[in-house]
Amino acid sequence: MKKNLTIFLPMTKNLIVQFFVSVEKYSDPTYNQIGINEELYKYSTISVEQYAKRIGVDYKLITEPKINWVHPTFERFDLFFNDEWWKQYDNILYLDTDVIAWPTAPNVFEEYPSTQSFKPVFDRIARKNTLEYHKQRANGTCLEKFDASILQKNRFNAGVFMLNKHCVDMMRPFLDYKNIKGDDNEQLIYAMLESNVEVDKMDWKYNKKNGTDCYFGHAAGQQKFRPKYDMLEKAKEIFDYSL
Repeated sequence: MKKNLTIFLPMTKNLIVQFFVSVEKYSDPTYNQIGINEELYKYSTISVEQYAKRIGVDYKLITEPKINWVHPTFERFDLFFNDEWWKQYDNILYLDTDVIAWPTAPNVFEEYPSTQSFKPVFDRIARKNTLEYHKQRANGTCLEKFDASILQKNRFNAGVFMLNKHCVDMMRPFLDYKNIKGDDNEQLIYAMLESNVEVDKMDWKYNKKNGTDCYFGHAAGQQKFRPKYDMLEKAKEIFDYSL
C-alpha cells in the first residue's frame, strides 16, 4: 500500500523597506535638488506600512544613516553591502518615501516570487525618447560605455525595485559608488547591465509617475509641491493619519 507523502516547501521571508534620513546629516544636502515634501512622506510611510500588514510581510523604516555617503538617496545601497539583511530575508522590496501604495495593490511578492532575479520597473517614457537623447544623458556617466539602444530598453527608475541575495551578490561588485560617475539610479542600471543578472521586469503599475490609477504611485520631481497635488489629496482621503 502506497503512503501519501506530504512535501513542505520552505516559506520565504519577505520585507518592505524605506529609508528616510535627514539630509542635514550628509555632506551634500542639495545633491538631487528636489527637496522633501514632509506631508507626502508621512502618507507614503503609512500607506506602505498598511500594505505590508495587509499582504503579511515585514516593514521597516530606516531613519539613521548606514551608508552615510553624500546624500540619503544612497542609503538604498545598504541593501547591497550589508549582509545582515540577507540573514533575515529572502526578498526585499525597496520603496522611495514619495511612493504611495494604493489599496488596490496585489501582493507583489506573489506576483514576482523568484529568489534569483533583480526586479525593477522599466521606464516606459524612456523607450519613447530618441537614441540621441539617451546618448547625451549618459555622457560623462558610468553609462556612457553602453550603446544608446541598450539604455533605451533598460532604463528604470530606482524608486521601486525588489532584491534577493543572489542578485545582490551578482550586482555588488559593480556598485563602486564612491568612485564611479553617475547618480544612484545610473549606478544601479550600470550594475544590472554589467553583472548580466537575471531580470524580471515588474509591471508599470508598480511605479507610475504621479499615479493614482495604479498599484504604487510615485511622486515625481517638483510636481509633488503643487497645491492640491493629486496623489497627496487622494492619500488624505484614503489613509487615516493624524498630522
